[in-house]
Amino acid sequence: MLDRRANLSELDGIGGSNTAEIILEAHGLRKEFSGFAAVAGVDLAVRHGSIHALIGPNGAGKTTVFNLLTKFIAPTAGRISFEGEDITSEPPAALARRGIVRSFQISAIFPHLSVHENLRIALQQRMVSPLWFWTGGQAVAGLQPRIAEVLEQFDLADLADHRAGELAYGQKRILELATTVATAPKLMLLDEPTQGLGHEDVDRVTALIKRVAVGRTVLMVEHNMRMVANVADRISVLRRGEKIAEGTYDEVSRDPQVIEAYLGSRARRRSKA
Repeated sequence: MLDRRANLSELDGIGGSNTAEIILEAHGLRKEFSGFAAVAGVDLAVRHGSIHALIGPNGAGKTTVFNLLTKFIAPTAGRISFEGEDITSEPPAALARRGIVRSFQISAIFPHLSVHENLRIALQQRMVSPLWFWTGGQAVAGLQPRIAEVLEQFDLADLADHRAGELAYGQKRILELATTVATAPKLMLLDEPTQGLGHEDVDRVTALIKRVAVGRTVLMVEHNMRMVANVADRISVLRRGEKIAEGTYDEVSRDPQVIEAYLGSRARRRSKA
């Protein structure tokens, strides 16, 4: 983690600006539902090669921001750019072709297919022609080395022939992460990767994310602050649809607005006790 932050700091010093290192950027991002602003003018800049966490209490607008960035919903106002190009009006499929891949809070694997088949499908859908999806096994044999590599990387080799639906919950989350990484995305958006996991699985997923993030860019929504402190290079904090703080974990954890957002009335009640 220290090496990772050191490398990012070195990049910041090149040419006196870090603008060239921004891979994903949002300006004035806003989303209204029946007049209610779920996201209210959020600015976000994710640096190439970093792990950037988006945190905040329940109802802060984190998942809405994710949905806006991945075009599952359209912004009311604002602009989104990826690698310097405006993608505000692009559909989700176009973003996938650019190398932006997202995971979800709820596992999105194919439960009736094997672990191996889930990985094969993830790789097939990234091929140039959609007709590749329907070709026979021999035609996609070239995918096997990559599948084997990912199975080994995620400690899934012994489970390759198991049905995905029969895996333990933690293993399902790891398989979903594996299918996300298998396509070699430029930017991974991970929505609550440790949601519902026990302590042992949280530690395992945390270690996997740190490992696969080397040379990649990750933007994640996460509630587990121990995990965030362990992996995130930079953190943006939302409250009621607005960004209230940004910086390293040490910086945001000391911010009075962040403390108030997370502790709120509970902290005040304790202080009066």
